[in-house]
Amino acid sequence: MTNHNQDTDNLFPIRDLSARTQVNTVTLRAWERRYGLLTPQRTLKGHRLYSDHDVATIEKILALVARGVPLGKVKPLLETDISAVSEGNGTENWQSSIAELIAVIELFSVSKVENLIQRFFANYPAPICRERLMEPVFAELVQRDDNGAALGFAESELVRYALTRLSAKVSKKKRSHAVTLIAGNQAPIWHLALMALELTDVKFSVYLLTGAFSVATGIELAGKFKDAYTVFYQDGCWKVKEQELLAAALLQNDRLLLCGTAPVLTRFDKEDRVFGDVNSCISGLLKLS
Repeated sequence: MTNHNQDTDNLFPIRDLSARTQVNTVTLRAWERRYGLLTPQRTLKGHRLYSDHDVATIEKILALVARGVPLGKVKPLLETDISAVSEGNGTENWQSSIAELIAVIELFSVSKVENLIQRFFANYPAPICRERLMEPVFAELVQRDDNGAALGFAESELVRYALTRLSAKVSKKKRSHAVTLIAGNQAPIWHLALMALELTDVKFSVYLLTGAFSVATGIELAGKFKDAYTVFYQDGCWKVKEQELLAAALLQNDRLLLCGTAPVLTRFDKEDRVFGDVNSCISGLLKLS
């Protein structure tokens, strides 16, 4: 029951809870309404208020879903020792989700894929969706003998969803840092779409370029967005000339970051701005900002 008389000096609104936990407000509301995982207090006008206890609860929820526990089974585990929860408890659930998403991708149904992607990203934080669902799905699709049809369709739908999320109206005052995401030639842009979703949840202002660009063009574009960090993503290997261009660009532009197997294989000197995967690149951006 809501207690309007309780001292609210130490309580804070949902936007602050989102900032402290890096879980977006849509997901926080879903955890409350659908799963009963949070019970916020309310102001006289009905606005949600949270406490440090709610922060601790969310940290425990995140730890449980990271172990693979489905949200429907989280609530009774909140009072238990997380270390006693087996890593494999939710594996079957995620395998079912992977199969469900692949099945609708194979139907080439725009509406069904869109609805599933929206559902997963509404219920689970973006890093969990990336690790447990999207990366396994794309790993399977890339093996399909269909000339890349299913892979291309799935990538297109994920990018479309990411752009929709990025275009949602958000107060600029709440976003202290900007980042531009650029894919190199033949780079899988779905990696950057997932990065965009994670970064926007931690209050970055994200601009995702949906084309594929040469190294020279990527460097030129990075120079145009002077007030933003730029991530240039490329797998594979770069030619010697491309490596030389990027080495010089890293020296000239301290807001340029490189991500993917190509920069790792090149072994640039600027190790604090060179990352092998999306997860480490996001961590690096958070440290730099």
